Amino acid sequence: MDIKEIRNIYGKAPQIGALMKLLKDNTVGNIFLKGLSCSATPVVFSAFSDKLDNTFLFILQDADEAGYLYHDLMQIMESDNVLFFPSGYKRAAKHGQRDSANEILRTEVLAKVASRNNANKALFIVSYPDALAELVVSKKRLDERRLSLKKGQNIDITDAEHILREYGFTETDYVYEPGQFAVRGSILDVYSFSCEYPFRIDFFGDEIDTIRTFQVQDQLSKDKRDSIEVVPQLMNTTSEKISFLKFLPDDTFLVMKDFTYIHDVIERIYKDGFSSQALTDRLEGATEVEQKQIVMN
Repeated sequence: MDIKEIRNIYGKAPQIGALMKLLKDNTVGNIFLKGLSCSATPVVFSAFSDKLDNTFLFILQDADEAGYLYHDLMQIMESDNVLFFPSGYKRAAKHGQRDSANEILRTEVLAKVASRNNANKALFIVSYPDALAELVVSKKRLDERRLSLKKGQNIDITDAEHILREYGFTETDYVYEPGQFAVRGSILDVYSFSCEYPFRIDFFGDEIDTIRTFQVQDQLSKDKRDSIEVVPQLMNTTSEKISFLKFLPDDTFLVMKDFTYIHDVIERIYKDGFSSQALTDRLEGATEVEQKQIVMN
């Protein structure tokens, strides 16, 4: 018996039906589940992937625990609707060492959430306190800095180049890191901060013929895409920063073991690593009178 068969058995259990009924009831507040040990949690919630179209945010107690749950969900689901939202820092935020790989994962999650229209499957996001303590750009700000492209879309390749330059992308002969793009005839390569791999967009006139991801090392294609989100670097954006929880849709389900513990850890991390940074961001560009009011508050 493989994991998919176990998932199907769980999905037919009466307890799953009862839980799904509660999740659909808008009058229900907190739901407490007992008896979920080992990998039972990802198996149970994976049963909702085709039955609900909500976003589920799993908040684990630390990065290691979050990594285990994410791995289990990926093994069970094998879906691009399972995402990991890490901290943007290599160590504690107060040390200020940014992690570019994690920044790509964070931006991928933001782009995925912002582009979910008429979704027919659940979106699972796995995170932990260190990641949630860090503010993100608002959805409005992201929409202003997001280029959505899809197969069959009509757009002049020159217009796409202009937009990428406005977003801060650098033109190179060959892309090898996020924030770069290259044009060769009717082919546009762009390395977005929203994907682990760069995109290769093939135009036929003004129409997008194909979209693929490819590997930097050998330039070989990986997989085809019907649509993509091209997003520039967001970590240096200081305007309109909000909590990730406010970025999520209103009907998002939060899944956690201990709310009080998670709340206290996020508050402590924010005070240690981000409170002074947030104050600096708010003071930037304000008048002298406004700065005094901000400091007093």
